Amino acid sequence: MRIRVRMMGVLSKAQGNKEIFLELPDDSTVGTAIKTIISRNEVLKEVLWDTEVDSPSPNALIMLNGVEIKNLQGTDTPLMPDQELVLLSVVHGG
Repeated sequence: MRIRVRMMGVLSKAQGNKEIFLELPDDSTVGTAIKTIISRNEVLKEVLWDTEVDSPSPNALIMLNGVEIKNLQGTDTPLMPDQELVLLSVVHGG
């Protein structure tokens, strides 16, 4: 399946662009998508992934089709084709 991932704030700078498309297995979750993204970019991993809690949640607001994943099943939320995952950094430069 293919999903669209948009990154905002320092995450887009770490990624090098604001939008990517991922091809994932049909049984993928939000967590699968995020782990796929950070496995390809060490700088993004350092900015997004909190090693103390082993999660991206402290560092980013994560939304799937406009709904915060905390209101769904968190990183275990199943993905469907053509959905949009948005990662918004909670850390802002200034």
